[in-house]
Amino acid sequence: MKQVQRILLALVMVSICFVIYQQKTEITIMDERITGTCRQVQIISKNIDKIYGTVYEKLDLSVLASCGIITDSMGHGSCVAISPNIILTAGHCLDKEGAWVEIGGIKYEIIDKWKSDKYDIGFVEIDGIVPYVIFGKMPELLQTVYKIGFPVQLEFKNFIATGIISNLDTDYYIWHNIIILDSPGIRGQSGCAVFNINGELVAIHVGHISYGFGVEEPVSHIQEALEDYDAKRIREKT
Repeated sequence: MKQVQRILLALVMVSICFVIYQQKTEITIMDERITGTCRQVQIISKNIDKIYGTVYEKLDLSVLASCGIITDSMGHGSCVAISPNIILTAGHCLDKEGAWVEIGGIKYEIIDKWKSDKYDIGFVEIDGIVPYVIFGKMPELLQTVYKIGFPVQLEFKNFIATGIISNLDTDYYIWHNIIILDSPGIRGQSGCAVFNINGELVAIHVGHISYGFGVEEPVSHIQEALEDYDAKRIREKT
């Protein structure tokens, strides 16, 4: 009888050990699955951050102090200061006479203006000193950028729109090798600044195409045009 009891007790202990082992195995497998899932989430999160920027990041709104309006007898466009007295805008915003610039609510007289014969880019020199922005590097495909302009009418100041870089090298209408955003332009936004998350200038808005896409002259074109403008100013002083 005692022998039978010992055998039954041994079987019970073996069963208990088997259950414990099985549970530990399941927990280990589940832990590995959870760890693997967490790694996948981390990878996805890093990829999202790389493309769109961390969700907690915000555009440095100090750039608003450098964004303004350029107005002539036919209407208005947008502009941005790139030095204390040099203002960047779209070249087609300089086609009419009688223009003036307003930045920070203050109007400035234009004492010189010039537009590129290669790109839809123009510069004006103003009689005054204003805050200015710096250039960033060329944006990447799918990067989020921020467009700041004055759409429709003068009362609509410093409207901010976001967009994704949809294409980096497109020819359309009069524009060549331009950036395409999935953010359309509105009348009055021509010449408005396009910033990266750091508040660095990466393009200016010059037009739009059908289906809600915006046309932007990239920073590489802006810098090339600025070199031509600086060379012109140097020639005039010599």
